[in-house]
Amino acid sequence: MNYDNNKRERNSKIEVALKCLHNSQDITADFLKEVESNILVCSTKWVARCFGITKDPKTNNFMMIMELKHGSLRQHLNNNFILLNWEKKLHILTNISHGLASIHNKGLIHHDFHCGNILSNYDQNAFITDLGLCQPANVKSSQNSNKKIYGVLPYVAPEVLKGKEYTKKSDIYGYGIIAYEICTGFPPYYDIAHEEFLAMKICKGLRPKSNYKIPQLILDIINQCWDADPLKRPNANKLLRLSANLWDAIKENKEDSVIYEQIREADDINKKLSFSSPLITTGTMSFMTHPQAVYTSRPLDFKILPEQKSADNVNDDLFGIEYSDSLKMDFTKININSKDESS
Repeated sequence: MNYDNNKRERNSKIEVALKCLHNSQDITADFLKEVESNILVCSTKWVARCFGITKDPKTNNFMMIMELKHGSLRQHLNNNFILLNWEKKLHILTNISHGLASIHNKGLIHHDFHCGNILSNYDQNAFITDLGLCQPANVKSSQNSNKKIYGVLPYVAPEVLKGKEYTKKSDIYGYGIIAYEICTGFPPYYDIAHEEFLAMKICKGLRPKSNYKIPQLILDIINQCWDADPLKRPNANKLLRLSANLWDAIKENKEDSVIYEQIREADDINKKLSFSSPLITTGTMSFMTHPQAVYTSRPLDFKILPEQKSADNVNDDLFGIEYSDSLKMDFTKININSKDESS
């Protein structure tokens, strides 16, 4: 806006993406409130901006006009994971913490917080998108009162799976799963069917597990985030402080810091693991996703699930012989001994 002559001026070109909202012909007032919420937080640097809505004249479906980034964080991990050292990983985690804190500090909840709803660019920056907009646009408020669950199963908190209210602490659970994914490179439960059996095990305390070594201070944050008790999970502002402090210690080369020593130890272990695998010259992740592993948001309708439990020492024996091998994600399939890591 040019305040001298009270005229709007275009200062630069902005690339946008159109996100189709399927089954949105009968749009509701509640949905328009979600659009307002998205625009409300667009002033923060770490949330992808929503410029408004438009309508497809052929289908009558509404479409969100979103700021265009360079793809999802999941795509970025698939293509560039071996180039991500711990400083870059902590940079991404801090970006996400910034965005989530901005959302929560405005009294809002994301409701569908997973890696596919985080965008990334070539500078290793991360931006949260789809604030509360991934639920079906044609779901009426009366239907919402039935506590229908909508999301990506591995990121949905156990209390939500049990039918309890989605809260800010449910977003924090999703952050913990996302942080694990950034640290290891693997999608959570990528080799297991995402169905009621997995939901039941999550409620019993199952959490993602990998033989990839994660520095203990980072692992402690992850464990707090996905605690079965929502009250024991940190809030977004605390997450921001924790991740930013660790990132600063690495950025400033504080070699006497605890995190610096833990990263050296983790890198040594992970590089030894990588020696047993063939080099991946393309630099991309290599893993086989189960045909029933679903990473797009969808309705989740499960029957009676067990009370949620914490993950302490339960991962090894939950699935028995048939599933125990698939749960231990094989880090040896990738090579992390890159120049970027060793510099």
